[in-house]
Amino acid sequence: MRQIRITRWQDGAMSRVEDLVAAEGLLIVEFTSNSGFSAAVSLEQVQPFVFGHLLSEGIINHKEEVLEYRQWPESGGRIRAVVRLANGISLPRSMHIGTECGPVGRLAREFSVTPIKPMPLITAQSLLQIPRVLNDQMEDFQTTGAYHYAFLLSSNREIIAHAKDIGRHNAVDKVIGEVLIAERSFAELILFTTGRVTVDLVGKCLRCGIPLLVSRSAALFGAVTLARQYNLGLVGFLRGSRFNVYSGEELIITQY
Repeated sequence: MRQIRITRWQDGAMSRVEDLVAAEGLLIVEFTSNSGFSAAVSLEQVQPFVFGHLLSEGIINHKEEVLEYRQWPESGGRIRAVVRLANGISLPRSMHIGTECGPVGRLAREFSVTPIKPMPLITAQSLLQIPRVLNDQMEDFQTTGAYHYAFLLSSNREIIAHAKDIGRHNAVDKVIGEVLIAERSFAELILFTTGRVTVDLVGKCLRCGIPLLVSRSAALFGAVTLARQYNLGLVGFLRGSRFNVYSGEELIITQY
């Protein structure tokens, strides 16, 4: 975050005040095969973002496929990273990743996605408690109103990984990368995001094997359609004492 001087209208008058704003930077990722991509991101948890993006976009399937990773800061708020991948992995042409709607174009190696096997995962009462559990972890949003957050949680609401970024897709890639680097399983984890749910986010969960995707915001029709096709649990509008289950009702335990 950066502190800047602004003019604020409040209680019928203008005043000059100090305020905190979210700061983005440019990440430049180069593969040793002369391909790569750039991304506008919040410049923390950079390595987890890179690993998580490679996994969630289908470029790698395992951590071991990243043979070498190096990063260093450059002038002008930039970070450069060099990645060496295992032989035989097909790479995309150079592209830019924005902060709001994920990749521009297709950054993926084609592979089949295995449908989720729906199994009881979390009670409805525990699901309702998730926003309250996470509220203290989102102070920077309260300060700036500019960050998206993503969390990977266990069924008992233990926070396994969390991240913030100016883009909701970037935050999701960061928590996926944290779990990948830690060599933990995604099979019984819950992904919570503060942003609306799009097809891209559903695809990331399916590629990683995350069974339940939860948001405090809306789910788009395309995301619901894809989630239902592959049995992904999808919950939206998790607020107060209510939520919508769009797909994967079997994962939500409603009776004792």
